[in-house]
Amino acid sequence: MRDQPRWQAAALIPLVVGLAWLIFGWSHGLVVAVLATLAGVPLLGCATAIAFWPGDRQITQYLAVGAVASIFLAVVLWPWLGLVSLGLIVGGSVCFLAAGWVATRESVRPRAVPEPPLSLGVCRKVATDEALLGMFVAGARIPRGAVVKRDFDELSALHDLAESGHWSADRRSWHRTPAPPRDVRLTPSKAQGCRFDWLHFDSGFEADTALPGAARWQAHRPNQRMAARIFRHEGEPRPWLICIHGYRMGINELDLSLFRAKRLHLKFGMNVAMPILPLHGARRIARVTGGHFLDGPMADLVHAQAQGLWDLRRLKAWIGAEQPDQPIGALGYSLGGYHAALLAAFEADLACVIAGIPLTDIPAALWAHMPTLHLRYLEAQGLSQAQLSALMAPVSPLHLTPVVPYERRYIFAATADRLVDPEQPLRLWRHWGEPAMHWYHGSHLSVRREAELLPFVEDALDRHGLIVTRSGAAR
Repeated sequence: MRDQPRWQAAALIPLVVGLAWLIFGWSHGLVVAVLATLAGVPLLGCATAIAFWPGDRQITQYLAVGAVASIFLAVVLWPWLGLVSLGLIVGGSVCFLAAGWVATRESVRPRAVPEPPLSLGVCRKVATDEALLGMFVAGARIPRGAVVKRDFDELSALHDLAESGHWSADRRSWHRTPAPPRDVRLTPSKAQGCRFDWLHFDSGFEADTALPGAARWQAHRPNQRMAARIFRHEGEPRPWLICIHGYRMGINELDLSLFRAKRLHLKFGMNVAMPILPLHGARRIARVTGGHFLDGPMADLVHAQAQGLWDLRRLKAWIGAEQPDQPIGALGYSLGGYHAALLAAFEADLACVIAGIPLTDIPAALWAHMPTLHLRYLEAQGLSQAQLSALMAPVSPLHLTPVVPYERRYIFAATADRLVDPEQPLRLWRHWGEPAMHWYHGSHLSVRREAELLPFVEDALDRHGLIVTRSGAAR
């Protein structure tokens, strides 16, 4: 564990670049001056905050966003500033790396998590996480006023139900076992150079009417239709892999490249199912995919995870009915890792479960990324992380005992992850009895480009009979 500095010398970088923006911008007319102020002032503000108030997670997030914005503005102002713009582009890039350096330097990790190196590569990866977080936080709906009162009332009602034993006494029995869907529709499609079928069927999920928010959740009509991409070989049955996407995903441009779908399907010869989680992709109810899943009413978090688990189990049941006796594995990333871990608590016959950079404690993640002032406001109104975590126990992989055998459980995680604190996959690893685990020195978003992960994942798939030879027989 690195010693934490009292003062961050890295604050000098955005300080100098921010001043340069103001000095050069205000010497080229009013329009250029205004744009230069938009670029320079945020950098100066972040520099001051890093120097005098180190440790606030959102400072580095906004520094990363401000650095990207300053690079864009430097390109726009090239006709007016000339070669000065080149210097400001370099300055913005250095500020971006500084955001990653400070964030990595200030991170506090459990001793069991390997320490990431303070290299340019790691700092760049961390800064990318920080920039995405900055945009998420800036655009997120923060509960306030009547919304907070509603959340408090609904969570209080949920607490009373839990106290009465309505749903928390036997967490597993609260989840019904779905039957395979009968009315299914397969539609040929193509995207990103991949050919597949869209599978659609009625979800059939029914929120527990005794729980607050059940009627509101059921009213999301687009969400009641399950969707999944299906990559299936003709001829003899083959093993299946269920690939579960992360938060704000569920669209072709993101999912197909993340899972390397063509590689899994064609090179390794397996059948691949890529389900769409509730409120994502074609099932979304907001303008942005995933809207209202983690940033909607707090009581809906229970319904969201419960339906996600139900839909995945129903998809698995469809696969089992279509091709009996074929091994079925599950691979999930981030929020998909959460749901893969939930599957491990209910589907004992899964060939293997791989939870990648898994989110495992949603309330902890929400509290970590929520603006400090709003967090204090929520807690003053009686809403706490501990309370929400306890109420989500029936849909939490950290509170459900895995039934998939120990040797079929796998986890990989990032040592410098800024979206999902490394403590979260570490807690799942311990809850699962410390199965096979791989740490890579990177961030949450860099998982797409971490070549060292491929052998770990592919070895797990091969070991449990999911990778197929050209003849169609499992290796």
